[in-house]
Amino acid sequence: MKYLITTLSILATFICNGQILKVGDNLKTEFKKIAKPYYFAAPGFTGWAEGANMLLIGDKPNPNDCDFVFIALQDTTLIGVFTTKAPNVFMFDTEGNSILSNTSEFFYLPLWTVKNKTKIVPSDKTILTLLDKMYEQTMQANYGLLDEKTVRKYQQFQTDTTLANRHIALLFDTYQTIITETAAKGEKPPADICVPLMKSLAGECVSLYNKIPVIVCIYMGEALLSAGMTDEARTHFKMSLQFYPNSIPLLVYNYKLEQDQTKKKEELTELKKKYSKHWMVKSL
Repeated sequence: MKYLITTLSILATFICNGQILKVGDNLKTEFKKIAKPYYFAAPGFTGWAEGANMLLIGDKPNPNDCDFVFIALQDTTLIGVFTTKAPNVFMFDTEGNSILSNTSEFFYLPLWTVKNKTKIVPSDKTILTLLDKMYEQTMQANYGLLDEKTVRKYQQFQTDTTLANRHIALLFDTYQTIITETAAKGEKPPADICVPLMKSLAGECVSLYNKIPVIVCIYMGEALLSAGMTDEARTHFKMSLQFYPNSIPLLVYNYKLEQDQTKKKEELTELKKKYSKHWMVKSL
């Protein structure tokens, strides 16, 4: 399902039969204004178990006649709203406090929908090990290929609700989905979503494991770069190298953002000498 935004400036407010929804409104309060709600099966927005059999709720018998519909989980817990007419966009309760956040062309499950139900176990390093494995195969290795076994383990976090710390996988998966879909359309990822998303992922990793996986460090830096926050990205990559000094992607980004031309030339020479077969170094 594709969702296209022509402009976000006109989408800060949703209007339906005189009912106005805007960023900062209380989702539950606005829902109670519907005199007679109608419930419909939602399309398959996500492969995550928590998003199975979701509902759309409108104020008319035909959802296509509504300017927007409320989105609810299978148990009718409200998570956001969706415009039924082009351009189709979402507005979510991202904090679990019923307050609507900024608009998005992408569907994504708010963190709390998974975190509130998953087992939080600091001693369980399964997701941490998996993220490191994905980094080794796709970023640190010379050719960047992910094997099928790792893919299956990664996808298992979407559907196996017995796994611990699934909220980490959710944040990572949401970011990957957004950058993949925007890249396919030749667009930049939305900075107002991606930067906070990566900060949230980094924060959850620190809270749970007291460390940030190297792949998250790289994605965080890429999100900052895409957002035009070059100085912040430069500082971030330099700091990340203190923890992962042998990370080729971090070394490449550090080289690209180096402002001292003499040092930059030395870094390029070192990269080509040590890592000439690496896919990122080959492009330099």
